[in-house]
Amino acid sequence: MNNKKTFYITTPIYYPSGNLHIGHLLTTTLAWVYKNFKKQQGYDVFFSTGIDEHGQKIQKKAEEVKLTPQEYVNNEANKFLELWKLLDIDFDYFSRTTNKNHEQTVKLIFNKMLEKGYIYKGKYEGLYSINDEEFLTKTQALLIEGKYYHPVSKHLLQEVEEESYFFKMDLFNEWLKSYFLNNPIFITNKAITKELLNNFIDKGLDDLSITRISFDWGIKIDKYDDQKSHIIYVWLDALFSYLTNLNYLEKNNHNYLKYWVEGNEIVHVLGKEISRFHAIYWPIFLKSLDLKLPTKEIVHSWIVTPEGKMSKSKGNVIEPIPLINKYGAEEVKYFFSSQVNIDNDFSFSESLLINVLNADLANNFGNLLNRVAKMVNQSFPNGTKYDEKSLLEIDKNIYELANETYQEYKNNLNNFHADKALKKAIEFSSKLNEYIDKNEPWKLKDNLDRLNIILNTLLNGIYLVTYLLSIVLPKKCAIIFSYLNQLNNEKLLFQNNKFDNVIINVKEILFPRIK
Repeated sequence: MNNKKTFYITTPIYYPSGNLHIGHLLTTTLAWVYKNFKKQQGYDVFFSTGIDEHGQKIQKKAEEVKLTPQEYVNNEANKFLELWKLLDIDFDYFSRTTNKNHEQTVKLIFNKMLEKGYIYKGKYEGLYSINDEEFLTKTQALLIEGKYYHPVSKHLLQEVEEESYFFKMDLFNEWLKSYFLNNPIFITNKAITKELLNNFIDKGLDDLSITRISFDWGIKIDKYDDQKSHIIYVWLDALFSYLTNLNYLEKNNHNYLKYWVEGNEIVHVLGKEISRFHAIYWPIFLKSLDLKLPTKEIVHSWIVTPEGKMSKSKGNVIEPIPLINKYGAEEVKYFFSSQVNIDNDFSFSESLLINVLNADLANNFGNLLNRVAKMVNQSFPNGTKYDEKSLLEIDKNIYELANETYQEYKNNLNNFHADKALKKAIEFSSKLNEYIDKNEPWKLKDNLDRLNIILNTLLNGIYLVTYLLSIVLPKKCAIIFSYLNQLNNEKLLFQNNKFDNVIINVKEILFPRIK
C-alpha cells in the first residue's frame, strides 16, 4: 500500500501564438524545481504542462501562415516539446486542448453547469481583445484618442456584439470573498490577493461570457441560426485541462481520484497577468460543480528588461534556446530559480546571468569541491575518517550550521521560495570556503589528525550543498555524488561517518568560469 503524500503541480497551458520566450522558461523551471523538491521529500508527484490550442487568435495565426488551425497547433506543440527536451524538463503529462477526451469532458462540464442553472444565453456587448482572449468593460480599458486598449498588454480592443452564453459569476461573489479572507495563503502573492479583492470581488463580479459565435476554432456546443456553433470560450476550456490531465469524468480516472479528490497538495504555477482567471474564475467554476479547489496558486511576477515588460511591440522578447545553447540547460535553470523572487518583478540581463553563474557555481561551489578533493587526495589517498571526540568548536559550528541550513532550505521551498532556498545552499558553501581560510589546512601537513578532521568536515558539508542543489542541477550533482562515491539520499545528510575511508575522485572542473 502506497501511503506517500501526493503533490500535483501544473504550469499554465501556454498560448502558442508567438515566439517562445524566457517567461515560458521561468514558469516551467519553477514548477519543475518544486516538483523535484517534493520528490526529494518523498512525495508521490504528478507534473503537467501543455498548450492551449483554441481561440480566435490561433485561427487568425493559422490563416496568416496558410495552415489549418490543427496543423498550426501541431507545429506549435512540437516547439514547446523540443524546448522542454532541450531544457531537460521532465513532466508526467503534456496537455493539448484539441485532445478528444478533453473536448468531450469540457462539453459535459458545460452541460452540467447549464443543468444546474449557472449558465444562460444572452447577448454580449462590449470590448474584446483578440490577442489576450479577454473581455473587458469600458471602465477596465484604457481610452486613448477615442480608442480602447487593454490596460496591461496595450492591445487594441474591438467593440463586439454577439449572442453568447454567460456564467452567473455574481452568485458566487460573496462565497469567493469569504474564501479569500478565510484562506489568506491560497495565493502566494498578497499584493495580487488585494488587487483581485479591490478591483473585482469587492466591486461585484460581472457575469462572464463563456461562448463565442464569431469564429469556429474551438469546442462546439450547439448551433446558432443553423449556421454557426457556439464555441466554448478559451478560459472555460483551458482551465479544465487541469482536471482532464488526470482523466476527470473518464472511466480510468485513478489519477483524478489520487491527485485531486484525495490529493494532499494541488498547486498551479502562473504569471501574475493571468491571476484573475486562476484565482477568480477557476475557483468559482470548481465550486459550481462541487469540486475541490487547488490548495495553492503560486503567482510569480514578470521578467522585465531595460525596455520594461517583455513584448513583441517593444522588441525586447528574449528567446530561451540561444541562452540554453550558450550556457547550458542546468545553468540557465539554476540562474532563474535562484534569482527570481516570485513576489517581485525581475530585471534580466545576460551579464547578470554570467555574473551569477561565475560567482555561485564556478568561484564558490565549484572551487570548493576542487580544492577540497585535491587536498584529500594529496594527504589521504585512502580517504578521511569522522572522529567526533576530536572536533573543535569551529568544526561543531559547521555541523550545526548544516542542520540549520537544511531546515531553512525546506521551509523556504515549502513556501515556494526556490530563490531563498538555493541561496541558503550557496551561503553554506561560502561558509565552508571561510572555514578553509580560517583553518589554513595547507599548513597542517605535519598534523594529519587535525587535517583529517577539517577535510572530513568539509566533505560532509559538500555533500549537503550537492544534495540541496540537486533539485535544480540533477545531472551535475549526480556526477558530483559519483566523484564523492556517495548516493543521493536524505538519510545520509547527517550520517557524519559516510566518508570514512571513502576514496574521492574529482575528474574534471564541472563549473568552468564563463569569460
